[in-house]
Amino acid sequence: MFHCRSVNHHHTPLAVREWLSLSEAQQAQWLARHEGEQVVVLSTCNRLELYAHVGSVRQMNALWADLLGLRDVTPTSVAAHTLSLNGQEVARHLFRVACGLDSMALGEPQILGQVTRAYEQAEARGAAGAALSLLFRAAIHAAKRARTQTAIGKGAASVGSLALARAEEVVGALAERAVMVIGAGEMGQTIVKGLAQRGARRVTLISRTLERAQRLAADWGASARPITALGEALVEADVLFTTAGAAHVILTRDDLAPIMVARGGRRLCIVDIAMPRNVAPDVAELEGVCLHDLDTLQHTVECNLAERQASVPQVEHLIEEELAAFWSDYRVREVVPTIRLLREHAEALRQAELARVLRRLPSDNPREKELIEQFSHRLMNKMLHHVTRSLRERAAQDDGELFATVTRDLFGLEERAR
Repeated sequence: MFHCRSVNHHHTPLAVREWLSLSEAQQAQWLARHEGEQVVVLSTCNRLELYAHVGSVRQMNALWADLLGLRDVTPTSVAAHTLSLNGQEVARHLFRVACGLDSMALGEPQILGQVTRAYEQAEARGAAGAALSLLFRAAIHAAKRARTQTAIGKGAASVGSLALARAEEVVGALAERAVMVIGAGEMGQTIVKGLAQRGARRVTLISRTLERAQRLAADWGASARPITALGEALVEADVLFTTAGAAHVILTRDDLAPIMVARGGRRLCIVDIAMPRNVAPDVAELEGVCLHDLDTLQHTVECNLAERQASVPQVEHLIEEELAAFWSDYRVREVVPTIRLLREHAEALRQAELARVLRRLPSDNPREKELIEQFSHRLMNKMLHHVTRSLRERAAQDDGELFATVTRDLFGLEERAR
């Protein structure tokens, strides 16, 4: 059965979400430990979700506890924020997530890539398994249909574009502003690209890995500086975007207080979209500092939201179509082992009877042997055709498991399976 545990932005404050945030290295390490199982981890700035295909809720609870253990957290401590889903509701939830219906910004484009990478990461480490692979491929296919066949993604804002819009609300057009970006990862690239598209000419990119920052800066006409130049660069900046994947705060109130004095009263807009946060919350208490984080971005009003909301019923209908197709494929897949056992059993009987007949032939004519071989093979296939077709059809109609059980009992396949 499918299971999911989710801690997401709908019912979880930012402080808890960042507490649970997992780095890619942590996810890879955990998945490697669970090679051969069926698990996928989806960790973004707005959610931590574990998907699994296991036999019981008890097994799922154990996996969830093990995953949370990476952050020294117990399931009990986050129970009030945890959404537990089982069976068909897991598939519907994942389809909605991939299609952008469950995002902070309705229809935001980044979530499809994040779902895809989560699946590919588990697949690469042998942890996705057949059932979850089928589920995630179906969800990704549904999301691509939603993007191309509906307006759900039209003008949709990602976290990066929301961050840029919020900075513009505070300081006006960014073209003539001195802008700093901390972090050269995916989100840092999104911000730098967005700044270039807005005509920003005074952009400084800072990263712990200077070479990476220099490559990104060269692509978009920005400048790059090492992390050691952070304080000096902040004296000149009008806006600071923080996107670094650091495990701890990199800018505290004590760090920023003398910098604000050196700025001579000039205001500083900080938009922290890192997970966990790069900037300590009490920085907002400093005079002249305007601090925004993922929670405040959630309240940004998007002028084109109405059009995307109008497309939600169309996306929901599409999801229902894709879910029906998925469950049909999944149920058919469930009877495949029975079909395989049936064919193996029939083939074993055919070979045994064929050998017995061939031993009794009065002559050693190769042509006669070939004809008997062909006859036995065709007869077996014709006998099995109706049974295997019925198994697949019944499975697609949601009673395949019962029919498969009866088939295994009639042909004695349970003993063979053991």
